[in-house]
Amino acid sequence: MAGDCETRRLMSHRFYCPQLAEAGSVTLTDSEAHHLAHVLRSQPDDIVELFNGNGLVATCRVVLIRKRDVELEVQSARSEEPPQKILTIATAVPKGDRFDWLIEKATELGVSRLIPLTTSRSVVDPRTSKLDKLRQTVVAACKQSGRNHLMEIGAVTSWPEFIKQFVPDHTVLIAHPQGDSLESIGSLVANHEKPLLVAIGPEGGFSEVEIQLALRAGAKSVALGRQILRIETAAIGLAAKFLL
Repeated sequence: MAGDCETRRLMSHRFYCPQLAEAGSVTLTDSEAHHLAHVLRSQPDDIVELFNGNGLVATCRVVLIRKRDVELEVQSARSEEPPQKILTIATAVPKGDRFDWLIEKATELGVSRLIPLTTSRSVVDPRTSKLDKLRQTVVAACKQSGRNHLMEIGAVTSWPEFIKQFVPDHTVLIAHPQGDSLESIGSLVANHEKPLLVAIGPEGGFSEVEIQLALRAGAKSVALGRQILRIETAAIGLAAKFLL
């Protein structure tokens, strides 16, 4: 009975495996293998769940535990369709761990893609190494929340390039204190034909030049209430508004 209890406990743990297939054997490596073998102290014949980040989920049996990897056998698999609600958040980057928190919560809420922005008032321009670390935050949040499609983290994008690249093909809402109320543009949001995208500025807000540039390109500005919100609060508030 003790072994059965241990097997059931391991079923509550999920592991990210990009090379996961619908059948056959699969090998966990690096941190995922270490967690399964040395943190959870898994044994052969334990049952765990793997996902590949693109909707494939499989129940797998541990076959062999080696020093640096774990071999498993797929018992059953299913493919999950992408979510019907699609939201992209383009945001200036807050300082310190606040961006990690934003990434984690956006992943949990079901945001499809996050684009880090640089604007005239930005104070943080994340390096590639930082973005790679944040992608690991996405994986961890998917493992915890049961999400089976990874949130994409795009390349750092300047405001002019963002307008050129994204505004023509998206319904873009820009958080701005002098914007329209969410209620007044409700029909636009409810009936949008293009993918929905919300943009959040830095602590000092977008400059008037940046706002006008976006509005001329076809974006809409939207006010989020009387209070001045931090970057991560505005981003998660809008994500909850449109996804929950």
